[in-house]
Amino acid sequence: MPRPDRSSTGGNDQRAAKLDQLRKEARSADRRRTASLWVVAVAIVALVGGLVTWQIARDPAGGDLSAVKSYDNLGREHVTAGKADYPQTPAVGGDHHPAWWNCGIYTEEIPEYHAVHSLEHGAVWLTYEPGLPQADLEKLQKLASQEFMLLSPVKGQDSPIKATAWGKQLSVDSADDTRIADFIRTYRQGPQTPEPGAACTGGTTTDLAP
Repeated sequence: MPRPDRSSTGGNDQRAAKLDQLRKEARSADRRRTASLWVVAVAIVALVGGLVTWQIARDPAGGDLSAVKSYDNLGREHVTAGKADYPQTPAVGGDHHPAWWNCGIYTEEIPEYHAVHSLEHGAVWLTYEPGLPQADLEKLQKLASQEFMLLSPVKGQDSPIKATAWGKQLSVDSADDTRIADFIRTYRQGPQTPEPGAACTGGTTTDLAP
């Protein structure tokens, strides 16, 4: 009776074990490739999200600021005697008092020649006609609670609400107008600022003009 060829059986077993090992290694490599693809995909999503966020921060307006009026050739001399003459109400820039007005929220009118100095330092000045509805006023106060912001009433301006930065001004009818926030993000310490980084505190809240 012929005996089984043990050497042949052993060889088959070794080949089967080797093949099984190769299959396991292939599956493991597939898993590593899949994990790597997921890591790359997550990184790409994060990068795209970061770029979008950066772009929004860099060009945050997102809305239509075509109604913003621009003014050039504004004087920057310090006025120590009398008040400067401003053709816009409120003023958008020009000669001003040596002391800037401290940024903050005010319920009474503030001197333009002090406020203009704050604009020179990069502040945005929100102004409103006295008698503005309380709901609108509260929204403006919330917007003005940031740094480098002024808020005050201005009697006689030609629209209910105005947002002003150095050389820039936007007129709106309601505090619900999203362009106000767009204006603030674009022009507060914006590229039009003559003295970016200068203080908006440590100035005055008292009219120092003679």
